[in-house]
Amino acid sequence: MVRILARDVLRGRPTTATTDVDEAHAKIAELFCSHELAPRTRQSSVDMKLRSLHRGDVGIEFLDYGADVRIEPDGLEDFHLVQIPLAGHASMQVGASTVESSPSMATVPPIDQPFSMSWDSGSPHLIVYVRRTALERVAWQLNGAAPGGLAYGMDLSGAAGRAFLRAVVELHDDMIGQPQTAAPVFMQGLLADTMVSRLLMAMEPPADVAGDGDAESRLVRECRELLERHAFEELTVPDIAECLGVSVRTLQTALRAETGATPSELLRSIRLDRAREMLLEASPREQTVTAVAELCGFTHQGRFSSLYLKAFGELPSESLRR
Repeated sequence: MVRILARDVLRGRPTTATTDVDEAHAKIAELFCSHELAPRTRQSSVDMKLRSLHRGDVGIEFLDYGADVRIEPDGLEDFHLVQIPLAGHASMQVGASTVESSPSMATVPPIDQPFSMSWDSGSPHLIVYVRRTALERVAWQLNGAAPGGLAYGMDLSGAAGRAFLRAVVELHDDMIGQPQTAAPVFMQGLLADTMVSRLLMAMEPPADVAGDGDAESRLVRECRELLERHAFEELTVPDIAECLGVSVRTLQTALRAETGATPSELLRSIRLDRAREMLLEASPREQTVTAVAELCGFTHQGRFSSLYLKAFGELPSESLRR
């Protein structure tokens, strides 16, 4: 997947910074729309950093609240946003649908109904702005029809999502370039239209109109993200199902059909991947296999070594010595 670093987004552009919630609220309301902004913890301040650059019908923003916040916009109406966490986690609620957002899953807020968002501290976002009229124009050129209902999430790990990210990076780099190196005007329009086309091609059907296959795919993806975030915690299958808002049987059936694994097996696989990452990065002088195994939720050393060998073709001690 295309990796975008927070420090590179609109590098060299002026940064608006504030720790005052009211000032942060005013800056974002001026840029986007009216909304409610509130810290989700007892702290009454933020550490907001904002950079913004627009050209014609498109724009790119860097926004980091530097705190756990809840955002409740009044509505977008005349523009679309694709919100990409460059790290950490965020979520968006639209009616009964929830999109858990991460560097591999962007949120796409609706323009025709209310929504709310929760951003965790440590989740700087790259935000792509597209005027509604521009998206409709490109949709007609691309499909010969007005755009249908857009999904609330965009999978950035698939081929279409990666193509969208590459188009965003190409547009971004041209926008921040020096005037003498910027593309000719007609090329600037082509770069913007290409990005919008990639956006449309990367979208899924909205959750409320998706077929059963899409719903299961979304369920499996949300299950993976949940397990990734809570991999080291004590999780039971009923706990996982409850968090996802489905029955245990529905969860088990979806996972078995798409991954061939049970929820417990999927959690174990994620924990093994985490253990391997830690072992490969650790120094044998500073870390032990036993300590890493325990950190990753494995209490039986022999069982851990056996599972690790089967998964990666080498013993944990061999990974640690690399």
